[in-house]
Amino acid sequence: MTERSRRAVLAGTLGLLGVSLVGFAAPPVDREQRRLAARLELWATFARKSSNLLARYTSSRTSPLLHEPHASSGALAFVAPATLVLRDDSATGSTTRIEPGKVAIEPNDPSLPRRPMAQRSESPALRWLADHLVASFAPGDGSALTADARVEVPSGRTPRLILMPPRDSAARSVIRSVTLTLDQVGGAVVRLEIAESDGSNFVLGLADHRQAVETELIARVLDSK
Repeated sequence: MTERSRRAVLAGTLGLLGVSLVGFAAPPVDREQRRLAARLELWATFARKSSNLLARYTSSRTSPLLHEPHASSGALAFVAPATLVLRDDSATGSTTRIEPGKVAIEPNDPSLPRRPMAQRSESPALRWLADHLVASFAPGDGSALTADARVEVPSGRTPRLILMPPRDSAARSVIRSVTLTLDQVGGAVVRLEIAESDGSNFVLGLADHRQAVETELIARVLDSK
């Protein structure tokens, strides 16, 4: 074999090797997956410290059935692993309690009638929503937050996560999406919007977040009657 022939064979072999290496190279990371990972890391920056949490909220509910938005304010308390309470300030308001295996909405005034609710085990929408509301504040790596959900990560400077029931989920008949807006630096949930399939919207604005607070302060929200 001449020198020129050997060079030709070597060049051909290296060319085939290059094709082989390209064929087995790791696929590029999807841009959407990178954005999701970044959002979850930002969210976890705050959430991983929330053995318990207190925050103030303002809420607004709009509905095709309401002449004007219904607004209120109150206190949110979370205790790991899965207790979330939202208590309106007003005596004519209500307290929403999400606990393991139970969801209840109770009037702050015990003389007012209680609104009947479906059992968690009987309502896929209630179960899906309760699980994702708790996961929004619970410590973790985000796997519970994105479990059983389609996730969108809107572009833009405002960090948001949109969670939606799977396309084949019965929860879609009631819940369209839950959107979390995060603090750009600390990762705390500063806004939570629940969009319902009938066109209703519930928006919760959160401020004054406090983590690892004294048991007595948490109990004032959890145990208030």
